[in-house]
Amino acid sequence: MLKKFSVRNYRQFNNTLEFDLSANNYTFNTDCTLNGLIKLALVYGKNGSGKSNLAWAMFDLVSHLTDNETSLVSDNYLSALSNDKYASFKFEFEFLDENNHKKPVIYEYKKDERAKLISEKLLISDEVVVDYNLNQPFSTTLMGAENLNKIINPSQNLSVIKYIYSNTSLDRRNINNSIFIKFIEFVNHILYFRNVFAGQNYTGYKSGLNNIEQDIIDKDNLKDFEKFLNDFELDFKLTKVKQLNKSIIGIKLGEKILPFFDTVSTGTLSLTFFYYWWQSIKKNEIPLLFIDEFDCSYHFALSENLVKKLKQLPKTQVILTTHNTNLLTNDLIRPDCGFVINGKEINSLNNLTQKELREAHNLEKLYQAGHFNG
Repeated sequence: MLKKFSVRNYRQFNNTLEFDLSANNYTFNTDCTLNGLIKLALVYGKNGSGKSNLAWAMFDLVSHLTDNETSLVSDNYLSALSNDKYASFKFEFEFLDENNHKKPVIYEYKKDERAKLISEKLLISDEVVVDYNLNQPFSTTLMGAENLNKIINPSQNLSVIKYIYSNTSLDRRNINNSIFIKFIEFVNHILYFRNVFAGQNYTGYKSGLNNIEQDIIDKDNLKDFEKFLNDFELDFKLTKVKQLNKSIIGIKLGEKILPFFDTVSTGTLSLTFFYYWWQSIKKNEIPLLFIDEFDCSYHFALSENLVKKLKQLPKTQVILTTHNTNLLTNDLIRPDCGFVINGKEINSLNNLTQKELREAHNLEKLYQAGHFNG
């Protein structure tokens, strides 16, 4: 799981911004945490405060460590407010070894204004296992990578981490090899998307987005999709309809059948997009999920029910950006799961006040009253 992320000189983050997902010692809503880390985080902030930039920064590593889809913005990569020539990224993870002992992993890298890799470093349990600087041979202590060509062609903009993983068959019986592979597999399965029905607006997990309507039909998920919508009090009766040379989803309305995607609301379309990804999410195939503008088209009750659904995921770390303060309740989350970003810093609610926040406190009222403005 991700423990901490920091970024500097990327877009609006000219100074170091640190996102710490370490859990506090609250004894309620423990299903929001796992192994001492936040498993469900809600990120609040005014428009332009950096919520989307935070997501893009956190998922930047997908572009060079994987072959998965990336829809991240590459223009104005470096901060206009800094004279530094590179953007710096640092990820701190915790992975469990075969004995369920925590193994810390730190991955750092820098990129220039064209998003070209300048350096990479990977540490496992405080040991540097991969180290690379542009135009210099890389070094690695991973067993099985000794005979690799250590010189990377600078014109290729190639990640050394990806190069090692793709060109070796590392023995998992070696603890560092095992953790290295877990790290790569983790990054290969993380997912970011904006919960708006706007084409291929996602990053990570796979390459290419299936036609959502055809995906539901081809996988024989129409009844499951109908039940999913019904569970959120959208009482649709769905059916498969032949139209020209393909099948579409229809809604039964009395004696008529109308095309689903031409009929339903924006909120229902967003929920349909969520359902598409839910097929993978519910199988625990996605270890880190970031949904930007999570509930911009949802009724507050639907938003709350979705958060409850996401809380039930046993191993998926979920980060949601939202403006919906109805979710700021200790009935649903806890103070260390709510975060506020202001363009320069991001902190959990319990770290934004001298007040000892208890289960009985009304977090929404405190937030709306400006209690967490710092």
